[in-house]
Amino acid sequence: MKRRKFLALTAALVLAATTGLASCGNNSGNKGDTKELNMILYPDYVPQSVIDSFEKETGIKCNIDYVDNDTLIYTKWSEDPKGYDIGQPAISTLHALIDADMLQETSYEDIPNSKYISTDKCDISLNDNDKKYSIPYNTTGGYTWIYNTKTCPVTITKMDDLLDEKLRGQIVTMPYSFMWYPSALMHLGYSDSSTDEKEIAEATEWVKKLTANVKVFDGATPSSSVKNGECSVALTFASDASRALLDDPDLDYLKVEDQTFMQCTQYWVIGKQSPNSKNAEKFIDYICDPKIYAECLNTYPAISNNEEALNYVSDDYKKIEGMFEIPDDKKSYILNSDLPTDALSAYDEQWNKIMSN
Repeated sequence: MKRRKFLALTAALVLAATTGLASCGNNSGNKGDTKELNMILYPDYVPQSVIDSFEKETGIKCNIDYVDNDTLIYTKWSEDPKGYDIGQPAISTLHALIDADMLQETSYEDIPNSKYISTDKCDISLNDNDKKYSIPYNTTGGYTWIYNTKTCPVTITKMDDLLDEKLRGQIVTMPYSFMWYPSALMHLGYSDSSTDEKEIAEATEWVKKLTANVKVFDGATPSSSVKNGECSVALTFASDASRALLDDPDLDYLKVEDQTFMQCTQYWVIGKQSPNSKNAEKFIDYICDPKIYAECLNTYPAISNNEEALNYVSDDYKKIEGMFEIPDDKKSYILNSDLPTDALSAYDEQWNKIMSN
């Protein structure tokens, strides 16, 4: 039976509901004189060594709630807006948080190391209003296929190869309708935002064939299921893939000729009702220091939005830096943050039906 870790991130993020969600840390206090910082973060993005050194240097205790998909960032924060000071959403959730008036504007003068951060390699849909409420962290690059060279039963060079029945129970992938439906539609020669019922139905049949081969759905670190031998093929973020390749010499990455490209950047944001916003600014400033940022890249490789940090990265990082290439040809881009709501709703509806069977 397939292990389903998540449902797809819906277009109606701002209406998402959740039950039994509790905050972490202390909700009381003024805007920074407390010695706590309540964070909602992804695992494998900020090294524990950086958290430890920040706590030691500042005396601020970091209470971290780790999540593995953007839906939880929004739903947990909206359920308890004073329970979290800082988060790291992707662009779609950043827009949802801004629209819901849940974020405070970024005080760049209080984050002097933000001068090292560039938006040149961020989501190409990032706009000036987004920049008022956020500071880019890392860009994970495109979604990348990796495989075990010793156990993968087929040669994969194009998208349709993933439908081969020999791959039944061999694939781990991310569980998002906003990724698979646009990819399938473009693969079939249609618009990535099509709302045509016949085109969506054709894409659904393709997605069904793919998911029949999927054993694990994982939105955080899909490579783990290849590293532990549970699967032989993974679609994952380039950052996750690069770590896996450094850890396991039997793994390699695939150049799938008709693969689409979905760029993804995580952004630092501070809650509008944060009781510890000054502490949040201190943390972001700490992360933006080039040497600290380089420590993050060395532990969890990604595209650097801090050019100065590249002077301090490890030799291992330099070996896999090529995995983070951003294609010049924008025709292969899927901008999931720009997909219309009616299209996303249609994709979600079909995806959830597939997941329920």
